[in-house]
Amino acid sequence: TGLRDELNCMLSKQKNADNHERNSSPPLFPTNILVVACHACQHLTDETLEIASEYGVNVAVMPCCQKDHDGWWKGLTKRLVKSNNTESTSLSIGTVMDLLAAGKMLGWQTGSSAGVRYRVKMKLMDEGVSPHQNRMILCRAESRESGRKLQGGKEESPKVLAHEKLTRAYRRAHRQSKNEVESPVNTTEKRVPVQSIALDKLCVQSLMTGVAIGAALAFLALGSQRRSLVP
Repeated sequence: TGLRDELNCMLSKQKNADNHERNSSPPLFPTNILVVACHACQHLTDETLEIASEYGVNVAVMPCCQKDHDGWWKGLTKRLVKSNNTESTSLSIGTVMDLLAAGKMLGWQTGSSAGVRYRVKMKLMDEGVSPHQNRMILCRAESRESGRKLQGGKEESPKVLAHEKLTRAYRRAHRQSKNEVESPVNTTEKRVPVQSIALDKLCVQSLMTGVAIGAALAFLALGSQRRSLVP
């Protein structure tokens, strides 16, 4: 395709950064370059994405005439459409191959040799401009060392920050579920003192009532005894 030669020519300017004062243009870095391939037929889409990731440059491709040369995915598309039991559902081999191409750029090691990773999006062009092939794969290169600066000058990558949030959410959910399991025991433990207090009040009231009745009976018995002693 000649893409490697073109990138080598453009990036050679970076090697001459020491002569920047004598040159009219500043040195060119890979992340300042965008490779565009419109209607890249069949394997040219994969080839363009592969070369761009080796150099760590940005790339946007519009695939065309997609074909599954190995035949690994064509049968799957037919089974997926058949399993939905609806005529309106359609999953073409072109759609599957475009998704696979985008997934390759999201691979863990894609761009690692150039020190970059890729943020990948898929956009749809207006069908009035390109009716049959309107899917675009947009890949933005960014340094693998890039991170988010926190307080104290510490840097954290988006993945590390996402993992910390996930850990906190898991702990909250685990603590909540644990409290729900222990809640019947805690409720019983809280009710026991209340019942004890109620029983204590009942015992005191019964004791006071018994003392009052006993005093009244003793007073009546004493009065009867006195009347019997009078001549």
